[in-house]
Amino acid sequence: MAGLEAIGVGTSQRAFLHKRIAGLESRPGSRARFRGNLDKRATAIFTLPNILTLLRLASAPLFLALFFGMRGAIRPQDQWLRLVLCLVLVIFSEVSDALDGYFARKYKQVSDFGKLMDPYADSAFRLTVLFSFSGSVHKWVHLWMVVVLLYRDILTSVVRVFAMKRGIVVAARVSGKLKAISQATAIISILTVAAVQQMSGRFAWMKGLLNRIGFTGGSPESVAFSANCIMWVVVLIAVWSGIDYFWACRRHIVAAADGESSSDADPTPCPGDGAGPGRPGH
Repeated sequence: MAGLEAIGVGTSQRAFLHKRIAGLESRPGSRARFRGNLDKRATAIFTLPNILTLLRLASAPLFLALFFGMRGAIRPQDQWLRLVLCLVLVIFSEVSDALDGYFARKYKQVSDFGKLMDPYADSAFRLTVLFSFSGSVHKWVHLWMVVVLLYRDILTSVVRVFAMKRGIVVAARVSGKLKAISQATAIISILTVAAVQQMSGRFAWMKGLLNRIGFTGGSPESVAFSANCIMWVVVLIAVWSGIDYFWACRRHIVAAADGESSSDADPTPCPGDGAGPGRPGH
C-alpha cells in the first residue's frame, strides 16, 4: 500500500482497495475458477480448425514477403525459386481451407469464432495474392479485376450482416463455392505457368521437356496475357455469385432496412445449396 500512498491515493481509497483484495483472496477457489475460465476460452479458440484458419490468415503477409521481398534478394535467373515458394504457400492455404471445415465437423468443434474468421481468412489471403499479381512487374492481373472481387466480398458480408440482424444464417451457396474454386484454380494456374516460364529459361532439361510437349515456355508477356484471360472467367463467376447472394436474401435486406425487429423475422433462411452444418460459405 506504500506505493498507492506515493502516487496520491487517499487513506479511504487505500482501505477500500485493501478490503477488496483481501476479500478476493479469501474466497475459496476464486483464483482457480478464474484460471479455469481462461483455460476454457483458450481451448475453445485454439482448436485444430481455428489454428488452420489463423495460419491461413498469417499466410497473407508471408506471401507478400515472398513475392515482393525476395524479388530483389535473389538473382534474376533464380526468380523461379521465389515463384515456387509462393506456389507452395498457396497450395498449403487452399488445403487448410478444405481441412478446417472437415475437422470442425468431424470433431464437433464448429464455433462462432471459426464461422466469422474462416471466410475472412479466405478473402484476405486470396485478395492479397491477386493484388500482388496486379502489382507485379508484368501486371499479371488488371487491378480493376481484383477490385471487382473485393466489392463482391464486401457485398456478401453486408448481406450476411443484414440477415444476422434478423436471426437468419446465410447458407453456403453453389455460386459461392464456384467462386472460391475458380479463384483458387486461377491463382495456382498463374503461379505454375509463371514458375515454368522462369524455369524454362534457367534449366535446359525443363526447356527440352516443354519442347517435347509442344510448349516453348513463352515470355513474361505471354504469362500476363494468359493470366488475364483466366481472370476474366473468375470475375464473371464472382459477379454472378454476388448477384446470386443478394437476390436470394433480398427480402431480409429490405426488411432490415425497413426497421423490422428480429422477432418479426421470416423464419425461412436464405436459400442455400443444401450444405450440411459447418462454417458459412463464401
